[in-house]
Amino acid sequence: MPEHGPLPSTEFAVELDGVDIPGFLEVKLPTQETDEQDYREGDDPKHSKKLFGDVHYTPLVLARGAEEDNERLDDWRKAVANGDAEEARKNIAVVIQDKAGESALRFEFTNAWIRKYEPPALNAQAGGGPEAIAVETYTVEFEEMERKNV
Repeated sequence: MPEHGPLPSTEFAVELDGVDIPGFLEVKLPTQETDEQDYREGDDPKHSKKLFGDVHYTPLVLARGAEEDNERLDDWRKAVANGDAEEARKNIAVVIQDKAGESALRFEFTNAWIRKYEPPALNAQAGGGPEAIAVETYTVEFEEMERKNV
């Protein structure tokens, strides 16, 4: 019998053009905001109506442990930096999993591209010991976001 209630925020996967990319530690999903426009009819000068306008999103932010084998993300980043429009735009999905590890909710991002890449910050004095890891961050822009139940 399926469990009811909220999904855990600790179980998720990231897909790039349908291929699972492991190693992500944190995902900050975008917020969606719709512009508001005031509209007033001439025969009602005291009250305006609120109309909705364009939809805007904040970027998708992905944080991942730095690894030697990061060819897929590195090639994507380089395609954007080199202005290769065909290779720079990808479809990406963030899949939230239930407690049993099954896909439950998908956020799909169309025509995504890396706007900002932050290599790991390194600090030998951090005191983290062998548990401290190098984290690289990708800030991703996109054209559309769709939320889908799986």
